[in-house]
Amino acid sequence: MAIFDADKEGFLRNERSLLQTIGRASRNQNGRVILYADSISAAMEASIKQTIERRKRQNNYNEENQITPQTIKKAMPVMNSETGDLMAGVAGKGVGGGRRLVAKKPGKKGVEGLAKKFSLGAAAWNTTGSVLDNISQPDWNDESNTLVDENMEQSIENNDDRIKLINRMEREMKAAAARLDFERAAQLRDRIYQLENPTN
Repeated sequence: MAIFDADKEGFLRNERSLLQTIGRASRNQNGRVILYADSISAAMEASIKQTIERRKRQNNYNEENQITPQTIKKAMPVMNSETGDLMAGVAGKGVGGGRRLVAKKPGKKGVEGLAKKFSLGAAAWNTTGSVLDNISQPDWNDESNTLVDENMEQSIENNDDRIKLINRMEREMKAAAARLDFERAAQLRDRIYQLENPTN
């Protein structure tokens, strides 16, 4: 196994990542790791030192217990219709003699479900089909301020009205958070706090 630019600091070149890569290669009896670099970085030095220490401990353990390291030998799977079915997510015979589904069906929890839940994608931005409407703001951006406004707070006459307004604001706050409008959700949270604690 070769690791290029091993001296570069950052993603996949820190001590932990180098150790994991070196450890993966060591699972094979003939596994070798070559670190290509212009200079030895601190991560390289630490991972090499750690690997040497681990190798010494493993060799001592192997000698004490008379173990000869060997690579696991498994037969390669034969590619046939059963393997193809398993990879496709269906296998065996169902109740009616047909194939049965063994993989989960993609459903609402897939990418489409997330896009629908958070109103993401082109459909959320354009309900008319016009290209010009695609570059405008999404529909919910205009509607977000219509559920609760300042006049509602002034029209509170008794405690029941205040509780209803708080419940309505909480629903709108959750809806704002669901559509990732966190500024609006924070404003509503603060207004709810003021309504719940009128003396503060």
